[in-house]
Amino acid sequence: MRHRTWIFFSAFIPLVLCCDGRPVSAESYSVTLQVIGTDHQSVAKAEASLFWQVKNGVMTSVSDESAVSDASGKMVLRFDDRNQKRPVLVFSPDRKLGGIVGVSKADDGKVLNISLGPTVRARGRLVCTELNSKPGWANTMVTPDGFGSRFAEHMGESAQFDFLLPAGKYSFNSYGSDVSDHTQKVTLVAETPDLDVGTIDLKATPIAKLKGKPAPTWKVTAARGVKRTARLADYKGRWVYLEFWGFW
Repeated sequence: MRHRTWIFFSAFIPLVLCCDGRPVSAESYSVTLQVIGTDHQSVAKAEASLFWQVKNGVMTSVSDESAVSDASGKMVLRFDDRNQKRPVLVFSPDRKLGGIVGVSKADDGKVLNISLGPTVRARGRLVCTELNSKPGWANTMVTPDGFGSRFAEHMGESAQFDFLLPAGKYSFNSYGSDVSDHTQKVTLVAETPDLDVGTIDLKATPIAKLKGKPAPTWKVTAARGVKRTARLADYKGRWVYLEFWGFW
């Protein structure tokens, strides 16, 4: 028996520069944020980040593109240019205030003021009535109105989400195992500091509906080693190995 081994090699060589001892992209830029509270005073120790994740019930920065304001309420953030305006979420130290500011390459070297306002808790649950269960794993991601980038997520096995966000309009996108994506618009107002979005019923994926059932028939569009008229039933009583793949 002859054995054939295929070996694939790939190489990726990143282009980096070193600035202040930190490697950064050649297309990076810097922005200074001036954080201002509801009393029009500077906010020290405010935390800003491009991406947040709920960990143990707390909004936690998980992005390298983050910073904390100094005693004057200022902070300098360095970003990689992604050819779009991206939202930066800023919290006061006690998380009672928050704000969002958009940044892009056009803001390189500028000082941007961000005024903080009351934060609102937004929580909800995920189920799938078609499968009579909740997703075994799920994630809900948040995109602020007017932006194309998501900046917060709550993932895990609880099939719930619980965010702390500034008052405003958002898109909540939920997805998970055996369920299809679902997006809904959510408006948070300071007058309702704790909003229960409710239970979101996610649709089951086509494959999830087939679990435990006979495989559906197929239509062969191209084949090697078998006829295009081949049917799964032709292999009854024999092992059949199916490999699903994509260009990614």
